[in-house]
Amino acid sequence: MKGLRAEGFLFVDQEVMPNFDGTPNEMSAWFICEHYAARERFDAESANSAMNVKLQNAGFPQDGIETLRTRVTSQTEIQAGGGRFYFFR
Repeated sequence: MKGLRAEGFLFVDQEVMPNFDGTPNEMSAWFICEHYAARERFDAESANSAMNVKLQNAGFPQDGIETLRTRVTSQTEIQAGGGRFYFFR
């Protein structure tokens, strides 16, 4: 995900939530934008496509790529949700 920032995707942080059974399936990847307005302008579909290509090129299992869920939020929303620990649980 960090490599996507270098390609011009405007997000300030990321959070990856693995599947707790240890498989690469059904993971969630969050793009965190600076504030709500930046979240609205973020091109999640293009970022998701670019990330899938990077995962394929890195040899990530195809099942994991197909079930990966990407989401977008903002630092403002995270703070309003009680902070990072509470927001992502």
